[in-house]
Amino acid sequence: MGEKLDEPYLGNIRQEWHWVKQGIEEILETQKNLTFIAEDVYVACINNTAQLWVAPEGFVITTGCSDEYSDIRTLLIWLAWARVKGQDCVIKYTPYFSQLAKEAGYALLEVRTPIPAPPRWLDSEWQLDHFVYTRNI
Repeated sequence: MGEKLDEPYLGNIRQEWHWVKQGIEEILETQKNLTFIAEDVYVACINNTAQLWVAPEGFVITTGCSDEYSDIRTLLIWLAWARVKGQDCVIKYTPYFSQLAKEAGYALLEVRTPIPAPPRWLDSEWQLDHFVYTRNI
């Protein structure tokens, strides 16, 4: 995987930090509900609890999680950033990350976003799982 020039490849967070940090900070600036800082992502990658994938358009950070009741394993696309927005990189790289997840023993591939999914996502075998609403008290 990641052997073609147009596919993501497993990156080294130390080597890529100078530009990946800027992308993470951009995400955090636009999504105020996220509670971590860029350095938390760095540490997760260093500790191998998350992975940095570098693509021609930008980067993706993945991590794994398991359902506490069913033990179903999910590969979560935790963060995704592109230099130019609106390129549908999620759809473009779905086959790549689906294969990666399958080979690593995951049953699901998940993306979380505050942006409503365009109808073309749902036409591409993605399904809306749930909405989460919060309220300050």
